[in-house]
Order: sequence, then C-alpha cells, then structure tokens
Amino acid sequence: MLLYETAGLSIISFFILRALILQLRSWRGAFLYSAAVLGVYFPWALQHALHVPLLPFVAVTAGAWSFSCLVWIVFGFPGLTIIGLVKWVRRSLTRRRERAPQSIDEGRRQILGSLAFPALSISLGAWGSVSGSSEFVVKKVQLTIRNWPQPLDGFRIGQITDTHVGDFVSVRTIIRAVDALNHAGVHLQVMTGDLIDDLYYLEPTFDALERCQARYGMLAVLGNHEKMHFRLGPILDAYGARRTRGLVRLLVDESEVIHHNGTPLRVIGVDYPMRKDAHHSLRRPERLALMKKSAERAFGALPADDRARLCLSHHPEFFPLAAKHRVSATISGHTHGGQVALFGQPLIPIYDYMLGRYTLEDSHLYVSGGTGHWWPYRVGVPPEVTVITIRSAV
Repeated sequence: MLLYETAGLSIISFFILRALILQLRSWRGAFLYSAAVLGVYFPWALQHALHVPLLPFVAVTAGAWSFSCLVWIVFGFPGLTIIGLVKWVRRSLTRRRERAPQSIDEGRRQILGSLAFPALSISLGAWGSVSGSSEFVVKKVQLTIRNWPQPLDGFRIGQITDTHVGDFVSVRTIIRAVDALNHAGVHLQVMTGDLIDDLYYLEPTFDALERCQARYGMLAVLGNHEKMHFRLGPILDAYGARRTRGLVRLLVDESEVIHHNGTPLRVIGVDYPMRKDAHHSLRRPERLALMKKSAERAFGALPADDRARLCLSHHPEFFPLAAKHRVSATISGHTHGGQVALFGQPLIPIYDYMLGRYTLEDSHLYVSGGTGHWWPYRVGVPPEVTVITIRSAV
C-alpha cells in the first residue's frame, strides 16, 4: 500500500514545489519532476509486481523520496503561508513604487533559495533511508526481577518483531534473525507481531520461522498488520498448520506453560486491539476497552499461584494491565521506537512506552525498536533482534 500512498504524496508535493520553485512553472520543470518520479516509481512498481525484493539502491531511493514528499507536505503548506504573510506585510509597510527589473544574480539567488528546502529534505531522506536499509543489530538486554524464581535465573528470550516482510524487508531478514537467535542460544524465541505485509511471501516466511532451534520453540502474537487488508485469515491458517508441528505456536488471549529446570513459566499472549472491520485507527478509550477484554480472556482462568508470568503483547500500552495481573515481564514492539531518535529518545513519542525498558513496581516492560519496518527510514533507532536475559534479584 505504501507504493500507492507515496504516489499520492508525490502529486501533492508537485504543487507545493511548483509554488516554491520558479522553474516548475514551466513545462520543462514539470517534465523534469515527472522524470524524477518515474525514475523512483518504475523500478519500485516493477519489482513489486514481480514479487522481487527491492534492490538496495531502489529501496534507498524509494525511502528517501517518500520521506522527502512527506516533509514537503508537512512543512510546505505552513511555509507557503508564512511566505505569503511576510510578502503581504512588506507590501503593506513599504511605499508603492515600481520595482526595478530583477537582475540575473538576484534571480539566481531566488532560485537557489527556493531549492534549498527541497535539497535539505532529499538529503535527510537519503540519510535515513541508508540507515533504515542497514542490517539489524543483536541487542542484549538484562531484566533483573524481584521474586523471579531462582531456577529460572538466566532464562534467555530471543525477540523478533515488526518484520513487515514485503517490499522493503525480505524473507532473508527473517532467516538471518532466527539464525542469530539460534547462535545466541536463547531458550525461547518470540515473534511479537507485524510479521508480514505481502501474503505472496507467506509460506517462505513461516519456513524461515521454523528454522528456530530454541529449546522451547517459538511463541507468537498478532499485530495490527496481520489484521489489515484481509491478511488475517491466511495468516491464521498458516499459524494453525504450523502449530501441529509444535515448533511455532500462536497465542491469542491464551497462555502456555514452559517447564524450565523443573519450574513452570507461564507465557501469555494477548490479541491486538482492533475492530472486526480491521480499521487501523482507534481512539485510545476504545483501544483500552479492547485490551481490557483481552486481559479478561487471557488472565481470567489462570491459577493464582503462578510465580513467573511472561506476557507477549504487540502493543506496549497493554503493560499496565499485565502489571495488574502480576506479570513479571512484558515484551512488546509496534512502535519501531519511532524510527527516529535523538540522543536515544524518540523524536515523536506518540505512545507512553516507545522504546527500551520500563517498570511499574515489580513488573518490567521491554519495547523493541523492531527488526524491520514498513517504511525504510531510521535515524538513531537501528533495526534489532533482541536477546533478553531475566535474572533473579538478590
């Protein structure tokens, strides 16, 4: 879908640039802009139609162009408004007089000034797209938890999340991520949602997940992208078929008990809060109401004597509900860490829990920056697979 959304952004961006840059008022300027758009979209659309993972150059170019268009739209309209106000004030404060003919140098300065903002936007877009196309890092996190059973001390969980297999993330990324966690020797691998965006790659993606060699296999939950654009049915069928083999198991408001060193660890997986019509945008009260229903289904019948509870939730806002139900650690994704961070802090913190570790009394949360992305733009938040080690507090 990003292919078509960015095409719309390009059309809107043209009219903004036309107002900002003198040359685009001519047919030649419009032709050059159209050629640039075609140069971005033709290889992208061709590879999308052929279901071929984008070449690195194509992915970087498409990502840079998408971001540049977004910047032009977000800042272009306010910019045009400010420029118009400044011109109106200048005309109001100066005496009316016939302007002298504009010199060639003045005209060039005006053109260069008009080009400065688009050039800056494209540069920022290229920078973030190159960073977004880089390999994931294996991030090691330690959670020290009070009252965590001693036999479970050192239990290692490998997290893969938000892979969004499709145009910008190939099945090969899943293979490398699973292999990296195999190499790390984790006890359990988890997939915390937004697995795939293009169902053409469904079977190869699940084949890649089944490369898991963890002692307790892989547990997964659903994200919002599994429920969008009629993907849910085929994805549920794929999880159901793989569950019979016992290696990759999906948890939807349910739990599974793992016995490690003779001690039970209950892993609870909760559903993503989305209406049946797969509408992506829910107001926060509606989202929280659906989360509470998930909590009732997932925790309602659990025994009260569970000492170790681990929760998998795609959306990190479930964390307070998990803490209320005595969950020791919650593992989430969804936010991608905002994909842009300065000094380790997400630039646009749209959620209460965006990136990294959080605590509520004795309950802990880890929010991953994501293994992939649906839009290849990252600055300060590299793609990651995570090795989480849980230690018992002394």
